[in-house]
Amino acid sequence: MTVAAVAERAGVSRATAYRYFVSNDAVTVWATRPMSAEPGAPGTPATSEPEALGDRAARLVREHGAWAFEHERELRALLALSLAPDAEQRGVSRRGRMRRSQWIEDGLLNHLPDSVTEEHRTRLAAALTPLFGSDAVVWTQDAAELDQEQSLDLMAWIARTLVEATIHAS
Repeated sequence: MTVAAVAERAGVSRATAYRYFVSNDAVTVWATRPMSAEPGAPGTPATSEPEALGDRAARLVREHGAWAFEHERELRALLALSLAPDAEQRGVSRRGRMRRSQWIEDGLLNHLPDSVTEEHRTRLAAALTPLFGSDAVVWTQDAAELDQEQSLDLMAWIARTLVEATIHAS
């Protein structure tokens, strides 16, 4: 995959293609993006009851985790490209392109009781971040040596525990 090949296949000039893809690696990033839609917030009704929010967190993380495992190969390729020191210049940095904060905010933070302070919300969001996407796949399978179901169970348990502890601390 090269920018020139993309330009030829799309029937546009190389200059036009380079406006969208700054490097061959950037082409690879977009070519390996999962074709199915990324997961959204679970279809459960919104609730602000503290007991239910832990379950909501577990479901949200499990749903996103299952999607990440389904797209493991593509996500690992994106992760590898994005970790290179010059990833930003090559147009393959993950910075600002990941939707984890949106999933966390829409799926959980917006449903926390008003008693949860902004400081606690910020800390909870940061703590939940590694439970989404390629990072969760890598650390549960490669570092913790868990299978997919064990990984999903652990990630759901962590999410539930973090949300319940945050609510309890408020």
